[in-house]
This record gives sequence, structure tokens and C-alpha cells, in this order.
Amino acid sequence: MSKPFYLHNTMIAAMMLMTGGAAHAGLSFVTTDTATRTEAFNIAGFATLPTGSAVSLGHLDYTGPGAQTVTYTYLGQESGFIDKFYNTLSGAKLLESNAVGTSISSVVSAAGPLSFKFEGDTGKFAINGGHWNEGTSIGLIGTNMLIGSTTYAYVLGYNDSAGTKHLGDWDDFVVGVSAVPEPETYAMLLVGLGLVGFSLSKQRQR
Repeated sequence: MSKPFYLHNTMIAAMMLMTGGAAHAGLSFVTTDTATRTEAFNIAGFATLPTGSAVSLGHLDYTGPGAQTVTYTYLGQESGFIDKFYNTLSGAKLLESNAVGTSISSVVSAAGPLSFKFEGDTGKFAINGGHWNEGTSIGLIGTNMLIGSTTYAYVLGYNDSAGTKHLGDWDDFVVGVSAVPEPETYAMLLVGLGLVGFSLSKQRQR
């Protein structure tokens, strides 16, 4: 990698983390399909999302830079279901019996789909970036969503439908996801910014 290329990308990453882009820094939702709600999404603390509204289906990826702590927070689910959320990287899980606001987390450094899955009370499951059993899917509820006193970079909903992945309300299990850089990642970016400043200073002296 050339020095100018490294400096340019380091500066962009640092600016994202230190400005309004920080909420999305490190995470990106990849849409692979679209669907339409056949039932209203209605969980306490959320605005009602009506029948007929569109839903983006897909997977949530880690994009870096460096290592970041990714946190998953349980935000509720439709009553009458016993669904679960597994952080397959750490082995931790979120359950219906957990209090809303319960969080689990792990440090992630590898780019690509985050390691988690939803599992329904029928034994069906949907793996992020992997296999979805028939009738299940992972939908994007929103980005930069303020729920209570916390803003989540991404809010995801699980659909455990008796039909196809395109039918449902995506409120069978809902999680908020955010990423925070590890100290060494901030250090790397600060060093990069220092190199940018040094390089610009040398250019002015020429």
C-alpha cells in the first residue's frame, strides 16, 4: 500500500469516527432483498410501522477500521413468541426473559458479516450473512434510532413467519447494534493523522 493511499484512507476513517459519521463507523447494512409488512410493527418505545410499509432484508457487516467493540441490545419482541438472539462469536445470547435494554458485546476486527443469528420458537433460524430457514429473515428497522435515551446505529428485527421471508412484521425479536473503537484503533488513527499533518507540512516547505 502506498504512503499517500494509507494517509488518505486513515484521514477519512478518523474523520468518520470524530464527526457525525461516527454512528455508522464500523458497520454497514447490506440489502439483499426487499419485502412489505403484512402486519403492523408495534413494540413499546417504537413508532408504529404500518402494514404496507417496506422492509429492507439483508445482513449487517463490520467494515472497520481496526478493532471495535460491537454491542447488541435487546429492545423487545412481539408477545407470545419465545425467540432468541445468539452472538456466535462470543457464545452469549439474548432471551425473551431478559429485561429490555440487556446488552451483550464482543470485540470484532475481521471485515464481513457480523457473527450472530436469530432463532425462533419453532427451531427455525436466520444467520446473519448466511442461511435463513424458510419463513425467516432479518430486516432493517432503522438507522441512528433513538430508543429511550440511547441512539443505536442500526436496529434489526427478526421475522419468524409461518409463510415466506417476505411476510410478517419483523418484531419477533428486535436488537439495537452499535460499534465503539478499541483504544488501539483510536491510537492508530491519531498516528495516521499525525503522519497526514507531517506530510502536509513537508509539502508546504517544498
